[in-house]
Amino acid sequence: MMQELEWRIHTPNLLKEIVDYALPRNSGMLKFPLNQFRRRLLQLAELAREIDDPRLHLWCYQMALYEEGDPGSKDYNPDAPAILKKKIEKLRKRVT
Repeated sequence: MMQELEWRIHTPNLLKEIVDYALPRNSGMLKFPLNQFRRRLLQLAELAREIDDPRLHLWCYQMALYEEGDPGSKDYNPDAPAILKKKIEKLRKRVT
């Protein structure tokens, strides 16, 4: 059985890289919106935890908005995607 290729984005690091290195030094006006976007994404991750939907958890995991999805974190859990996908399948079977 072939395993599906899965892309992940370390969103906090991506936004930090853009703000710190990709923007010209004189484009400070873009730093504020990017930092606001980062804050909104983290608020979204908090809301996803409150709602407790495995589909949202998987997205937040894949974007490293959760510590469990950040390979550089001591709380990193490489098994989380498989566990979440099983929960999603159970929910789908229950609905259909």
